[in-house]
Amino acid sequence: MWFQHDGAPPHFSLDVRSALDTKFTGRWISRGGRTHWTAHSPDLSSLDFFLWSNLKSLVYESPINSGKDLVARISVAAGAVREMPGVFEKLCYSLCRRYV
Repeated sequence: MWFQHDGAPPHFSLDVRSALDTKFTGRWISRGGRTHWTAHSPDLSSLDFFLWSNLKSLVYESPINSGKDLVARISVAAGAVREMPGVFEKLCYSLCRRYV
């Protein structure tokens, strides 16, 4: 198994990189790791560029009043994304198109 690191500054400390070297020796992708992969690459994870943007647009349609409201909206939005016709087929097609 490989670990894909997002490269955010708080996650780039020596302690974090040392822990990754211990847990995923030679099998983690990030800046500063043995396998370099640029942060914010659209090929890093389709979830970053597809799922989260869709969820955020559904969750933040209107102001959130509390933590409970936020959790409830995330649950509802995840269900809505899951029920979108052909949504995951489109995601797979998009990924395959980028790799060809």
